[in-house]
Amino acid sequence: MKQFFYLSVFCVLALSACTESFKKGEKGLEYKIISKGSGNTLKYGEYMQFYIKQVYGGTKDTVLQDTREYMAKTQLFDSASIPVEYFKILSKAKKGDSVVVRVLTDSIFKDASQPMPPFMKKGKYLYLSFKIINVFQTPQQADSANKAEMAAARPRIYKKQLEMIEKDIETNRQQLEADGKIINDYLTKNNIKATKTKWGTYIVIQTEGTGEKITSNNIATVNYTGRTLDSAVVFDSNVDPKFGHTQPYDVNMTELGGPQGVILGWTDALLQLKKGSKATVYIPSSLGYGTSGNGPLIKPGANLVFDIEVLDLSTMADMQAKQEEMQKKMIEAERLRTDSIEKASKK
Repeated sequence: MKQFFYLSVFCVLALSACTESFKKGEKGLEYKIISKGSGNTLKYGEYMQFYIKQVYGGTKDTVLQDTREYMAKTQLFDSASIPVEYFKILSKAKKGDSVVVRVLTDSIFKDASQPMPPFMKKGKYLYLSFKIINVFQTPQQADSANKAEMAAARPRIYKKQLEMIEKDIETNRQQLEADGKIINDYLTKNNIKATKTKWGTYIVIQTEGTGEKITSNNIATVNYTGRTLDSAVVFDSNVDPKFGHTQPYDVNMTELGGPQGVILGWTDALLQLKKGSKATVYIPSSLGYGTSGNGPLIKPGANLVFDIEVLDLSTMADMQAKQEEMQKKMIEAERLRTDSIEKASKK
């Protein structure tokens, strides 16, 4: 299983273009290098920037991963962070080269603790294609290049995530409509006029706010209180001291779902608001915590209500500048403390 793990995580070219024969590597790997690069081969301790494409060569080839759709990866080139069998192959390559590695499914799952996925068959190959686009000598160079790549890739990643989310929303259309009826009935019963978004969140704006609406490039700093629609029980708040976190909450709008993002109903609602906006947001369960729920107070299938106030808007560049400024202040404070100790010791 270890080998397959790296195939999935050790994250380009058309395989049909590779006419050279494969050479034998270790642990069942075979490889070929399509040399179009220049300079020296990769050295231990350098940093390589690369795209990677993973393909299952079955009856019909299946692309499992292609980082060109997102962004290039930057990886320290050493045998501790890269499996030795791959390290030995890649150490033969140069900047600009492409490397194709293949391994039989039989070899991958021979001693695996998990069974072979149903769509895979014995005797078929998994291909890994690396395109080495740059090589750096220092971590500073690699970090700078990685930041530039992340900035350039952010719109592509956001677009891809948005497509996947909207596909999931359409798949859950039946549940979304059922949630929507419950929310709409509640609003009608309580004579509340709300605006329904494209995704299905209902918003009541008490204070309009100023300037342009929040975008996917912003970080929104907010205060909030959340409660369930059916019981009105407050399950979290950053303005109520009893929940133990009264600091304003930063929402990175570049993150859609996932461990770093907020629930989709929040994203959906915030994109309709401005700096200074105050609103009550009614979120269907499928745009909230879905069939899983969250903790003892948010049951599976619960529709949610949030009171949200947008305190401020900033960008990733603003946030990075603040973090760098804080780091400088911490370094300076530590320097002053060290100087003070040294002066005191000399007295």
